[in-house]
Amino acid sequence: MVNKTKLSAIAALVGGTIGVGIFGLPLVFVKAGWLLALIYLVVLTAITLALNLAYGEIVLRTKRAHHLIGYATVYLGQWARWLMLFTITLGFYSALLAYIIVGGDFLSNISGLWATAWSPELASFIFFVVGALIVAGGIKVLARVDLIMATFYLIAIGVLAFWSAPHMQLVNFTTNVWHWHYWFLPYGTILFAITGLSGVVVQHEILEGKDHFFKKAIIWGSLIPPVLYLIFSLVLLGVVGDRITPEAIDSLLPWLGNKAIILGSIFGLLAVFTSFINLSTVMQEVFMFDFKVPRFVAWLLALMPPYLFFLWQVRDYIKVIGFSGGVAFSIELIILILVYHKVKKQGHRMPEYSLHLPVLLWYLIGLVALSGLIYTLFNYGVV
Repeated sequence: MVNKTKLSAIAALVGGTIGVGIFGLPLVFVKAGWLLALIYLVVLTAITLALNLAYGEIVLRTKRAHHLIGYATVYLGQWARWLMLFTITLGFYSALLAYIIVGGDFLSNISGLWATAWSPELASFIFFVVGALIVAGGIKVLARVDLIMATFYLIAIGVLAFWSAPHMQLVNFTTNVWHWHYWFLPYGTILFAITGLSGVVVQHEILEGKDHFFKKAIIWGSLIPPVLYLIFSLVLLGVVGDRITPEAIDSLLPWLGNKAIILGSIFGLLAVFTSFINLSTVMQEVFMFDFKVPRFVAWLLALMPPYLFFLWQVRDYIKVIGFSGGVAFSIELIILILVYHKVKKQGHRMPEYSLHLPVLLWYLIGLVALSGLIYTLFNYGVV
């Protein structure tokens, strides 16, 4: 029987994965075509599952608790430490910034239901302050929040699909099957949406020695988000077609009315809020565990920079997550593969599970990540 601790561990990875990325996926399914986007989702989900399990094995083979930057330092050396610092800073801060932007928009929409709507700036400030206070409460508070939110995700997607089913039209699928000119568009956005590596360490902390369940928790936590993403994206595509907006949920207004906007906004707010507190907690622990920074200073370093970028008017979240997914997460995946290769030979203890995947598969995953990195750098004009 799965007890509350085990469910909380699964929810930690689900909550750390599902976030603002879900609202960029329907637009990707339209622009690239649902079949092309589906292929990307399946392939990247398989890659992500393998990497999450590999990361879990790294955690189990190492005596001292770290996050990926710490494992990279232990097994690869100082060059990896500084490269990972750049990667984590870019990836985590980009994600947190996107959560502040979109979370404020959702909270602003919800506030308008009972009074004059708060401005997006005020709503983002409230979102940020409440999230920062929960992060200060520590891992036990986070575990309880994750479990509640993961349950709500399942209910909300189910209700939205039920409401939308009568309005879905076959023509929206037949006219948006495969668009070659957007053949690489899904990579960064989908990778951003399904990458939840940071949640693996949080899972291990929550399990508190129940390492026999660690592998199952990773598998369930890795597969639930892409299934929900697929349902959400196909529902939006079926109802709205090529009229999907970057905000996604707003597109349903003509068909489902305010009830869809209310449910979607609440779902969106809780999804990005859960990811915000999960990622902020991990960022705080990176500074604490791997850089020996005092807890309060680590809390400030984890939370303040993305909010300052928000105040400096960096507000295009689609570009933020596309660049972050294509660059930061691609580098992170390559580093993880290198660490995994080392830990197999130099690990400190025997793990509760061990993967036996072909070496060629890891080379292929690394090649996919490297190709995505190079393409993103060119696409965004960095090189």
